[in-house]
Amino acid sequence: MNLVSPPAHRAREDIALLWVTRLAAEPDNLLLDEKRLPALEQADLRRWLEQDPAHADAYASARRLWQLTGPGATRLAQEDGAALQALLSRARGPARQVRRGVVTLAMAATVALAAVLALLWQPERWVDDLQADYHSAPGQLRDITLADGSEVQLDGNSALDVSLTASGRTVHLRRGAAYFHVSHNGQPFVVHAGDGEVRVLGTHFEVRREAAATQVSVEEGKVAVQPTGAPAPVVLTAAQRVDYRQGQVGPLQSINPQQAFGWRQGQVSFRRQPLADALAVVQRYYPARILLLNDELGARTVSGDFASNDPAAMLAAFQGLLGYSQHVLPGGTVVIR
Repeated sequence: MNLVSPPAHRAREDIALLWVTRLAAEPDNLLLDEKRLPALEQADLRRWLEQDPAHADAYASARRLWQLTGPGATRLAQEDGAALQALLSRARGPARQVRRGVVTLAMAATVALAAVLALLWQPERWVDDLQADYHSAPGQLRDITLADGSEVQLDGNSALDVSLTASGRTVHLRRGAAYFHVSHNGQPFVVHAGDGEVRVLGTHFEVRREAAATQVSVEEGKVAVQPTGAPAPVVLTAAQRVDYRQGQVGPLQSINPQQAFGWRQGQVSFRRQPLADALAVVQRYYPARILLLNDELGARTVSGDFASNDPAAMLAAFQGLLGYSQHVLPGGTVVIR
């Protein structure tokens, strides 16, 4: 199954989806009635549809897919509706500067669409990237050598700040995951992530920020993990992992380093992992949104070994294993029910 539309079709499909989200953002507009829009926006929509028969086809397809997605459609509408209104305002500009029939939605969207869609999805990611010293895009693994000789590998969709001073070395993991190989120069090396910190005692280790908790895994050596407010740190050694959140550290876990750190060689492994957690992993490598709308389905488990550079294969394998319904919206968003 092709999860992402061909590049030649992306612009019109994305604009069609934006129009549909604008319609759905109107209160109680479950039938996507175009008459619910202000007259000026109705005119913009008509002009865009009349420009090319392919626009009308993409719009009709977007409407059909939208009706299939239920709660996911509502969520997208809430996120995207305001942004489309802003896009339309910029397209029209001051009334005295607009010549009727010249300024259209398509003209503005051709220039601004990519940025608007990106800001709509994970807007905090863009803030992180602007402020971070280093960052990676979804699906990108990035190798970094710091000024002190320490080596860092960023997983997909990650960002961090680095401060190296005479008094110590500090890293702030803003998003995602990073694997550290710390050089020993007598200075402290501390990683801040979520609501806690990881202090290096000589090691190769990974820190991963996830929605539910921050996870620390050690391949070699030792680290001291201390959530904010915790009375004392927890020391991890090789092949151990802990999660922490809200000042609490979870139970110590044993890990298989080959599986745990396989992402560094482009491999992702799942062993009876809940689908919801597995999809969170796939999201690191998939460039559009993945929406899971069924909590019961999310609790079912999946297993397998995959190449991280082929997230479509992972999604197809999960669907084949569990037999759920999966829809792909224009622009690549995947909705799972």
